[in-house]
Amino acid sequence: METISSCPKLEKCPIYLKNVFFNPNAGETYRKIYCTAGKEKYTSCKRFLVSEKVGKPVPESVMLNCSLTVDEIIAKYNL
Repeated sequence: METISSCPKLEKCPIYLKNVFFNPNAGETYRKIYCTAGKEKYTSCKRFLVSEKVGKPVPESVMLNCSLTVDEIIAKYNL
């Protein structure tokens, strides 16, 4: 049986460490949808994708399902 992997950045992700969600249930929902649902899901997270591309942390205001493209996020935040 294949085990489902979690995002390798989860433990240090500032949106969870600083709890930036207005709704207390939102963080857990995002975590289930993206962070702990396997590689296919966490590699669709905009925070993960931007971080992988630029090699540095992503601003807390960038959400996992941000509507901007990776390149638009990089340009907007001068990453």
